[in-house]
Amino acid sequence: MSAAKKSKTYHFNNDWEEEFFFCMVKSKCICLICHASVAIPKRGNLERHHKTVHKNYEKDFPPQSELGKNKVRDLISCLKKEQTMFTKPAKQSKAATIASFKISHILAKHKKPFEDGSVVKEAFIETGETLFGDFKNKTEIISAIRELQLSRPIVTRRIEVMSQDMADKLKHDIMECTYFSLQFDYPLI
Repeated sequence: MSAAKKSKTYHFNNDWEEEFFFCMVKSKCICLICHASVAIPKRGNLERHHKTVHKNYEKDFPPQSELGKNKVRDLISCLKKEQTMFTKPAKQSKAATIASFKISHILAKHKKPFEDGSVVKEAFIETGETLFGDFKNKTEIISAIRELQLSRPIVTRRIEVMSQDMADKLKHDIMECTYFSLQFDYPLI
């Protein structure tokens, strides 16, 4: 019996960005012009795609020229902008959730009613209009504040989640420790 056939691995060469207008995105070769992907990053596959699908690009943007290099940079920046368009809202949503938890924690710590969350949000919006009036990204800041979820049911849920998390951590710590002591404070009447 013959030994198992060794599989070949192909690696993307960075020179192919300028030569064939391709780049690597998450272990896939992506054409910067039409956003098509090539399964195996072999020079022949990239060259075939470039010469059959984008025949005129070699004439308009000659390889190794400044014009071609600038076009590659522009196409890569466009691709990155498209990719961040999908990740930016997720980051903003996560930040709004974390901010909502922090405000809920402050309300619980100061023993304030949960309805005060909506008052805090309203105060943020009103002061934001004044504080950030001269900022270039004022609308972005105000929309991020508007994204905060601080209604009474949501603040209640956030505080319940934090309370349950603290109880779980306390139970875990008690189970892990060998000894512990208790100290009770009671009023002298």
